[in-house]
Amino acid sequence: MPSQIKVDEIKNVAGQYEIKTDTFKGQSTAGSIAVQGEGTNTTNLQQGLSKCWINYDATASSDYTRDSFNVSSTSDNGTGEHDVSFSNVMGNVNFTSVTNGHRDDNQSISTFQYGDATKFRFKLNAFSSGTNTDTDAAFAAVFGDLA
Repeated sequence: MPSQIKVDEIKNVAGQYEIKTDTFKGQSTAGSIAVQGEGTNTTNLQQGLSKCWINYDATASSDYTRDSFNVSSTSDNGTGEHDVSFSNVMGNVNFTSVTNGHRDDNQSISTFQYGDATKFRFKLNAFSSGTNTDTDAAFAAVFGDLA
């Protein structure tokens, strides 16, 4: 049987409750850490984390990522359509992408997912005309299970 340490409180040598570690792993399930939320509610740490995010400039003159997490590449598929590929793919196709963006001419940002877990697509269109257009500020976060 592995060694066990049973305590009521853990403090560092300075008497504070700050603990430094590189890895947390669930006891019964490696990918399941419960966190006390608001009131008496708990949430699953892994399920609540964004698995990918991007701050992206999708204008015709400059097609680049300002900053990102878990993004391996982007592809310009024509006006208003840009693919974002994951560095670490999703576990299935049932992930959710949340997007936002802006531009001076009143644009909206929408996304749709592919039938695979390797990428998602920004589909950018203008409120005023409803036609595809590129924007200089597109943002997305992805939630779901990694493979």
